[in-house]
Amino acid sequence: MNSEMPAELRKKLESQGYHILGQRGAFKACQWQKKSLLSGDTCYKQRFYGIESHRCLQMTPVVDKCSQNCEFCWRVTPDDVKVTWDQTSVANEDVMDPVSLLDSTLMANLRSLGGYNPQSGARVLEHKYREAREPKHVAISLSGEPTLYPFLNGLIDEIDRRNMTSFLVTNGFQPDIIAEMSPPTQLYVTLAAPNEEIQKRLCRPGIKGAWDSLVKTQDVLQSLSGRTVNRLTMVQGRNMEGIRGYADLISRGEPDFIEVKGYMFLGSSRERLSAQNAPSHQEICAFSEKLSALTGYYVQDEQIESRVILLSKSKQVKKLS
Repeated sequence: MNSEMPAELRKKLESQGYHILGQRGAFKACQWQKKSLLSGDTCYKQRFYGIESHRCLQMTPVVDKCSQNCEFCWRVTPDDVKVTWDQTSVANEDVMDPVSLLDSTLMANLRSLGGYNPQSGARVLEHKYREAREPKHVAISLSGEPTLYPFLNGLIDEIDRRNMTSFLVTNGFQPDIIAEMSPPTQLYVTLAAPNEEIQKRLCRPGIKGAWDSLVKTQDVLQSLSGRTVNRLTMVQGRNMEGIRGYADLISRGEPDFIEVKGYMFLGSSRERLSAQNAPSHQEICAFSEKLSALTGYYVQDEQIESRVILLSKSKQVKKLS
């Protein structure tokens, strides 16, 4: 197959506000960065972990590559643009090197902030605008599966070298990569199903042995340095059952934190699901209380607007500076 991103996909992504970096890297300005600058509202990552929303950027090294096609993902899948491409193979020559990728990401962030300059009339505090131009945090979570990027260690190391923190979100399908990976500041492994049957139906893996790989990743998780998280993405009518299955997976990984996050009716997922599949915050709370009872994790905090609950292995949550 042609290694280039399909033109139909590129056009769709650019219409959604993505900055394409090289052949398949991407940056997109986060709505919470904008809200923080304009109104002072902040993302749950600031509330839970101390990550300042206006100094956080989101990016991906491989926007068109992922080993599953989750119904709930805002990502553009082949079905969404009626085009097929190789979603799991990534050649070294088809991606940007870590230094160039991070440089391009930072430049894209500067371009996206062009309309927020208070000296040009924007109603933004001068110090926040200047701080936003010098981000301190990189969320490797925008779209695509980052463990498919062949230079992931180099990217994490480069972020660290520049005195920034990193959150990396993975579907957990590459346990061997995760076991040898340079530790990000905080590693997320998504749990979107309590068993293999629901995983196949909801996540639609594009590789064989996806469930066994996820279980192996959970076994790896407890041995890793750095902070670890299991994120449960809850979709009403799809995966809010079998809570003991989630608890069993969590007990294997022993993450520092659990985030129970409600599906939001956003992006390309609107073509696959309905607004009724987005659970209420009350439903997320009820699920979290049951999970707390089964796992022994403490319910620590919540952000209602994002429909997310934080559970922690310890009673105290150390904030990141």
